[in-house]
Formats: sequence, C-alpha cells, structure tokens
Amino acid sequence: MNELLWLLLPVAAATGWWSGRIRSGRREPYKKNSNLREDYIKGINYLLNEQPDKALDLFIRMVDVDSETVDTHLLLASLFRKRGEVERAIRIHQNLIARPNLDARYRATALLELGKDYMHAGLLDRAESLYRELLDTGHFTVEASCELQRIYEQEKDWEKAIKYAEAALNEPAHGDVAVIAHYWCELAIKKRKEGYPRIAWSYAQHALSRDPGHVRACILLGDFSFENKNVRSSNKYYTKAIRNDVQYIPVVLPKLYEVCRFSGDRRYFIKLLTRLGVEEGHAEALIYLVRMLIESKEYSEARMLLRKGLDRNVAPLRLLREYLSLEQIENSDISTDLFRMVARTLDEYLEQWLEFQCVNCGFRSRQLFWSCPSCHNWGTIKPGSSLNRVGNAHREMVSG
Repeated sequence: MNELLWLLLPVAAATGWWSGRIRSGRREPYKKNSNLREDYIKGINYLLNEQPDKALDLFIRMVDVDSETVDTHLLLASLFRKRGEVERAIRIHQNLIARPNLDARYRATALLELGKDYMHAGLLDRAESLYRELLDTGHFTVEASCELQRIYEQEKDWEKAIKYAEAALNEPAHGDVAVIAHYWCELAIKKRKEGYPRIAWSYAQHALSRDPGHVRACILLGDFSFENKNVRSSNKYYTKAIRNDVQYIPVVLPKLYEVCRFSGDRRYFIKLLTRLGVEEGHAEALIYLVRMLIESKEYSEARMLLRKGLDRNVAPLRLLREYLSLEQIENSDISTDLFRMVARTLDEYLEQWLEFQCVNCGFRSRQLFWSCPSCHNWGTIKPGSSLNRVGNAHREMVSG
C-alpha cells in the first residue's frame, strides 16, 4: 500500500504544478517552468530511489521558488505521516507555517495537519496548543474542536471533552449527542466515587436529557436509585433501558432480579419477564422466567415454558441446560453420573461463547465496555449470545 502511494506522487506533483499555473492566471517564463519541472523530476527520482531526505530538502526549497506548490507539499507531508515518518511530515508543515506570505487558508491547513502530526507522535500538549491557535483563526473550527475533543477524551478531562464535542455539533457529520451523554456518565461515575451522590445523579440526568434513548444513562440512574433503596425508580430506569435497546436485556435483567429480591415483590418482574420472554420471544427473559418459577417450586409451569421454548427453537442449548437442572430437582433417582456428564459437556460448550462484541471492529470480551478498547468508539459493544451465563445460573438463584 505504501509503495502505491509513493508511486502516485508523480501524478500529485504534476497536479500541484498545473493547478498552480491555472490559479496564477498567467503564463510563467519558460525557464522558470523548466526549472520547476526539473526539480519535481529530481524529487520524484529521490523518492523512487528511497532517498526521502534528499527529496524532502528539494521540495522544501521549491516552496521558496513558487508558493503555489503548497498543495503538493501538504500531500507529501500527509503521505510521510501515513508511512509513519512523522518527523518529516512535521518538518514540511513547520516550514509552511513559517512562511510570512502564506495565504491564511493554507496556513490554517498546515496548522491542522501539524496538529495531526503531533497527535500521531503522542505529543498531545503541542497538538492542543495548535488546535487552540487554529480556533482563533476562524478556519477549520469544527475540525479543531473534534481534535480537541479527542485529546481531552484521552486525558479523561470530561468537562472539556463535553465543551468541544458540543462545539462540533455545529456540523452534524462531526457531532454525536450519544458520545456527549457518555461523557456525562463518566462524570457521574467520577462524582459518585468521590462521594457526591447528588451531583452524580444530576450528571446522569444530564446524560439522559442530552440523549433520551441513552441506555447507559438509564442503567446508571437505575443503579443510583437502587443504592438509595428506591425500588420504584430502579424499576422505572432499568425498564426504560430495555425499552431503548432490547439488546441489553442480558445486562439489565440481573439488576432487575436484585431489585425483586430486595423488595420481595415478584409481580412487576414476572409481568415484565412474561412480556419479554413469552410474548416477544427474548431468550434471556424466558430463561429468567423459568428460573423464577423453579425458585417458587412451580415446576409444572416451568416445564411447560421450557418445552414451548424448545419447540420454538429459542436458544435450545440454554433451555436444555435449564431442563436438566429441573429434572435433577424433581427426580432424585436420576442417574447422577449421567446427569453430571451431560451437564458438564453443555457447560464446557457454553463457556466457549463470549458475551460481548463490538459491532464496529469485532473486539470480543466477557466484560461490557462502554468505550471499545480496540477501536475506541462509544456504545458499539453489545451483548452477544450470553450463553456462558447458563451453566451455574439456576444453582445461583436457588442458593440465593
């Protein structure tokens, strides 16, 4: 790929030269054009002969000859950065910025690109300074805001990340209210750890008001409510999280189950499980409903639901594992060795399934991350097949 980019440089160079001639609106002296063409050819030969430093020196000197070759130099610097040769890219951009007569738009472009060089090199403080300077010029303000947002996100300075993320919303293609809501959630968690529950609550509410469909904000508000022993509020926000995105049922149902155990009121939870599991066919809800029935010793109803689920081919291996647990409880004379062998085989198979996966890059984990550790996108990790929960789930509920 890199070799292809460098082979395209002759085209880019010719394009830069011809665009310079067109913009000038006048025919340049033949001698000047000839020298310019010769310099380009020399520079290209240096690149093809893997002598980038000589090519770099030549191209930089050419800026002093004709300022209308700036486009080509910006392209050259970009290619250097893509090759990982950041120092060379920095040198070109610094040379452009140092030119006193450079057009303001070109200077702003060079500032933006130099900031990217510094970001690539991990020099966040220098990049931050450049992007702030770029905002003062009035050029590329959205791009600069987005880059500052990235910097403050990496530094976990959530207040500043929110500020510049909001500024980026001036151009819809760049802004994302869901990401801003995640920043508010991060602030809420931080304040809860610092011992400021009221501020944490208000920040979580900010997240939900910024993005009313934000699942994480709903779950966080449900957690805060349960910490305060507010059963009604917990049920409200946890249920809202499921309503916003049913993919998070495996994450939310264990929380609702804890609320149910704390309150001693099973009616709300069973009604929700019936709607989600029986009426809408969500496997996780159906299995929780079966477990609730087994917990209350309603074995015949549990068996009926299991059979219906198996007939409908709803997570058959998971339901089969629950069926084995039910048979063990009801039939004490079942062959213990046979049961253990089958149960162990199922458990080993189900343990191979990973619970969460990023829909953007494919990263997999047994833990839910709201920001993907691989591609760093927010909210892209979703619960997949949560089969590995099944192995000891029934015994956990019965023993609890």
